[in-house]
Amino acid sequence: MTTTANPAEKIRQLREKTGAGMMDCKKALDEAAGDFDKAVEGLRKKGLADAAKKSSRTTKEGLVAAYVTPDGKQGGIIELDCETDFVAKTDEFQKAAADFAKLAAEGKLPNAEAVDAEVKGLIAKLGENMVLKRVDRFEAAGAGRIAFYVHGAGSKKGAMLELSAESEAVAKHEAVDSLAKELGMQITAMSPRWTRREEVSDAAIAKEKEIFAEQIRAEGKPEASIAKIVEGKVNKLFYQQWVLLEQMSMRDNKTPVKDLLAQAGKAAGGAVEVKRFVRYQLGGE
Repeated sequence: MTTTANPAEKIRQLREKTGAGMMDCKKALDEAAGDFDKAVEGLRKKGLADAAKKSSRTTKEGLVAAYVTPDGKQGGIIELDCETDFVAKTDEFQKAAADFAKLAAEGKLPNAEAVDAEVKGLIAKLGENMVLKRVDRFEAAGAGRIAFYVHGAGSKKGAMLELSAESEAVAKHEAVDSLAKELGMQITAMSPRWTRREEVSDAAIAKEKEIFAEQIRAEGKPEASIAKIVEGKVNKLFYQQWVLLEQMSMRDNKTPVKDLLAQAGKAAGGAVEVKRFVRYQLGGE
């Protein structure tokens, strides 16, 4: 491509084409003796070189993005990290995160390497190291739906879940739709570790019981009463804190989540269950 535009116009065109900064574009044109194509090539080479240098820098900011296909059957959630909150708030960064989440939902993003070129291009354009830290994809098997919640644009936390239902009609009912959104918020805000009691390992329960027992002994309680008190604490303090179905709903802080499922199922005309969920928080694992 050749252009007869004046220097200022060439710089503008070069910025539009490459996304590079104004001074970088001016320098590239000077080095290419005004040849637009050579300037583009030079910036591309420099951009890739800069991206390689920046890839070793620490990423402490970023955002969580999620997407569910229109039929509600497939969902994806990703964490895209960068160096500063300033870049995390840019339209380019947020669009990339949204695009990656959509690719994940559609089964086109098996791992971070699948979008390596896109990430490097973003590094070159925005001038910071970036890492697609993690990706999860859910696909509903049989009657059910996928739902997600992210805490606003540029969110640093979010969740995705799969609901199974007695029928497709139940899965699509407005009561179940409302429940799915509410559960996404519940998971994001309350950080459950498990869906139901049966998923908690014996080792995890034994550890909690040991901790509670030591606390009770320190309070001077009779040894004969410790086992009963421990069971009560496991039920109220452990299960209600970390097991989704046992948590109190954010709606009123007194209705267990499992009761919300029963209520939605009754309204929809069939059983509804939480099959699985995943929660993302920036910087988590």
